[in-house]
Amino acid sequence: MIKYFLIAAFLQIVWSFTPSASNIVIQYIPVELYITLRWTISGLIFLGISLAKNKSLLSNSSLFWKASLLGVLGYGLASFGTLYGLKIGGVVNFALIGSISPIITAMISVIVLKERFNRFYLLSAFICVLGLFILVIGKYQISSSRIALFSTALIFGAYLMEALPFVYSKKLKQKIPLYEYLCIAQLSAAIFMWIGQLFIFQQFDQVYSAPAIAWACLVFVSIVACVLCYFVLYWLLNFIEGHKLALFDGLHTVFAALFGYLIFGEKVNVMMLLGGGLLLLGLYMANSKKAVVNEK
Repeated sequence: MIKYFLIAAFLQIVWSFTPSASNIVIQYIPVELYITLRWTISGLIFLGISLAKNKSLLSNSSLFWKASLLGVLGYGLASFGTLYGLKIGGVVNFALIGSISPIITAMISVIVLKERFNRFYLLSAFICVLGLFILVIGKYQISSSRIALFSTALIFGAYLMEALPFVYSKKLKQKIPLYEYLCIAQLSAAIFMWIGQLFIFQQFDQVYSAPAIAWACLVFVSIVACVLCYFVLYWLLNFIEGHKLALFDGLHTVFAALFGYLIFGEKVNVMMLLGGGLLLLGLYMANSKKAVVNEK
């Protein structure tokens, strides 16, 4: 069991490079073009895996279009919020706010799927919200109210948009192999973005001016984060309970914020650290045994 915990820890540390890598990419490549290229690369990889295993894609048209819609929402549109929130607020701010993502997903599950929760879980959610509020105050102290509120709203909204497709896809992914679901969802997001490139953004000429480091970071995010990390995460669910695995998200937050501080020299103050600490505490409490409700 220890080796699986070590793999989970290593996975989150590797994954925590993603905000820094994305921050480098969007310095040279527009956000919209980055989203287009990222989901195109990862989606094509999953397409290759799907065709190698099944020789064809999903034949059920109803499931196909549901997976496509979830992909456009959860991968395409949600990426606007995360990346623009990252661009405006910085890596450290993004990493700390990102730690509330599991709580958002869990609360959406409670509302949509009518899953049960207890008072201890509600307390953990309150601590996360309090931490987010303190974090926004801290960001305001070192930047401005506009940056603090706008970046937080974008990131929060993006994770909310990601949570809705994730919750609704639970039953869908029981009927579709994971690699096939990710193929349809990510390629649908890519096609949606390519249509936007053709008729709205028209940023193709900016591809050629991007330096090698931007392309290297883009490939890293597309292959390592969007393909390999997803596979390893779902593989680990065979050996580690979901609520225990979620605790490792705290490592992602800490290391992502640390890389933002070390690589980009971003400013951090006590209020931001306090807010981030409360978010991590709330995440830990939400995944503890006291917060788990046993179904009868």
